[in-house]
Amino acid sequence: MFNIFRRKRRPDNALDALIFAMYGNPPPPKRANVDLAASLAGDDLLARTIAANSVQEQARALNSGPVPYSTQDLALSVALHFFKQPQFIPHLSHAQIGARLKSLQWLQQGLVAPLLVKAFEDELYSIYKPD
Repeated sequence: MFNIFRRKRRPDNALDALIFAMYGNPPPPKRANVDLAASLAGDDLLARTIAANSVQEQARALNSGPVPYSTQDLALSVALHFFKQPQFIPHLSHAQIGARLKSLQWLQQGLVAPLLVKAFEDELYSIYKPD
């Protein structure tokens, strides 16, 4: 109810420390809707440039790990995976602008972890920055 009985945990490794920094200690339970996250990533963030089955497969793979993603967090992480792939960079250069705007919109709505949005923005800037 008031989280007074939830004890803080010590991070076992660097990933736990990152999860605690992003989601709090203790972190919330897993709550992502994987199908919706894949749809958001494929349609809204990647502008339908990547095959839907590849996006869905990546969403399932990321969700199987220890990170307690929200649906939108998972969508950002899935999209980032594809934005970073060298073979997709030329095809996603226009989509990244809309994806960055969508991530900021989700941040303003409180739907994504602020540190994840910062990492997403920083990575896309480093890949797609104007010359």
